[in-house]
Amino acid sequence: MPIKNPSEQPPCVSEQASVWFARLQADDVTAEEQARFKSWYRASREHARAYDRMRVLWEMLEAPAQRVQAKVDAEQVPPPLANKSPHSRRFMAASPLILGIAVLLSNQLSMLYQNWQSDYHTGPGERLTIALDDGSRITLNTDTALNVEFSAAQRRIELLRGEGYFDVAPNKSRPFIVTNGTASARAVGTAFSVRDFADAMRVIVSAGTVEVSSNNAHQAVLVHLNQQVSYQQGRIGPVKPANILEALAWQRGQLIFNRQPLATVVDEVNRYRRGQILLINPELKERIVSGVFDTNEPNAAVDGIKATLKINALNLSERLVLLY
Repeated sequence: MPIKNPSEQPPCVSEQASVWFARLQADDVTAEEQARFKSWYRASREHARAYDRMRVLWEMLEAPAQRVQAKVDAEQVPPPLANKSPHSRRFMAASPLILGIAVLLSNQLSMLYQNWQSDYHTGPGERLTIALDDGSRITLNTDTALNVEFSAAQRRIELLRGEGYFDVAPNKSRPFIVTNGTASARAVGTAFSVRDFADAMRVIVSAGTVEVSSNNAHQAVLVHLNQQVSYQQGRIGPVKPANILEALAWQRGQLIFNRQPLATVVDEVNRYRRGQILLINPELKERIVSGVFDTNEPNAAVDGIKATLKINALNLSERLVLLY
């Protein structure tokens, strides 16, 4: 079992409050967790004040969105939008704005909670390489969190979110297993990447062979060199060829898109920036994008998309951008 970096500090009180707030909103919060929260809340005035500030912030969430809607309704927006038809302007309704702000805060709370649980994590735009005590190496992509649990029988990685690349040291008596809770990738000595998509998972193999299985069904497939497979909607899909150069370009600090829908590109770029890009005009979702972008400059990707597709953007803040 690896040891955490001793320089890492425990979460500050405001982060603890954010984590507790996120957890208490979850549908699967337990009575034991609620009891622990009450103990934490009552432990000090500082805890109580931090949590109360977080609760008030959430309650105030709708107000700024409503102000932005009023601004849009008054057509106090960039000139290109003022010339558009009422049909086009309707995409600026309040619901996407409220949703965008809510997504920003909700994602932040969820990320803090998972970071608190994890052995290792990265923030948006960050990468981290970890050398494990068995000789294996893990490279965490942007916005990723995972736990490492080694025993005499197996080497187990719990991927809480995000994407990792696993260069596994051979050991036939101790299989190396990566799971996101719904599916698992099992290897002995190989190299592969695993990406978590909520209840879905994608595995790409760049060396050796990996067995991918469902955690709740008797289904498993073998994935070989330059192949990939996805698990989604409770089933493992077909094994397909993988373009390793494109799929693992993030290790070189690149995002490569080859005729991808704009909606897919925006989702991917969002992983690398601290904030949210919202595509609020659904007519733009299927516009095709090709290009190579630097993961260290995700905002440059936004500028490139705007220029190439000749679409407009409204920056509500440094973190919230609307494309229309």
